[in-house]
Amino acid sequence: MTSEARARPRTAGDAETDGVADPGAETEVAVGVPGADVPEPVADQPVGGAPPAMAADDDGAGTKAGTRTAPRGGRLSVPLLPVLAVLLVLLLAATGFLWFTRSAPSSIRTADYAQVLEAARSGVIDLTSFDYLTLDDDIAQVKKIAVGDLQKQSVDQLNTKRQQLTDSQAVVNTKVVGAGVTRADGSRGTVLLVIESTQKTKASAQPAVVRYRIQVELEKVSGRWRLSGITGR
Repeated sequence: MTSEARARPRTAGDAETDGVADPGAETEVAVGVPGADVPEPVADQPVGGAPPAMAADDDGAGTKAGTRTAPRGGRLSVPLLPVLAVLLVLLLAATGFLWFTRSAPSSIRTADYAQVLEAARSGVIDLTSFDYLTLDDDIAQVKKIAVGDLQKQSVDQLNTKRQQLTDSQAVVNTKVVGAGVTRADGSRGTVLLVIESTQKTKASAQPAVVRYRIQVELEKVSGRWRLSGITGR
């Protein structure tokens, strides 16, 4: 016998057992040490820093190995000029709607409001208040504050009932409870009033108090506001 082992030919059994660990051989097992730094597993990379291989997708587009890119969709494109034209049409339509639905211009001019209101309040008090002792003065006042048919009717009524008013010792005092202007321009005005009239005669133990709602028309004559008409409401 010699100390060198002779080489024997390989059999089919040897090919099947290639790469299989010997059950009897000792296997080294790495045991982690608590507190020791254990490197993270690193994915295999090609040697030499070569770029990853490109794999073909189903549609033939190239992608990096292990990754997929989102399918490319067509970008939505909206023409600018048609959009601006539509916006312009909507703007013109809105402007036309606001123009045709605008409120009617006010019938009250701010510059005339205060003058018309004051003339109506003071004029109504002078026209509807009188005292049997001062009828001549009351008639003269009516001529100053009223014009037209209203002036004529008021003066005629006081003159016609002069004797009756004197005999009954009639005294009428009026005050304005509420007033509001509904129209006022440079020449004409309309005012709604609520007046309270206190009527007293020698035959009545207590004065009678009556409220009226009236509408007063005014005209501007020679730069002054005067009463031109009174109607009940």
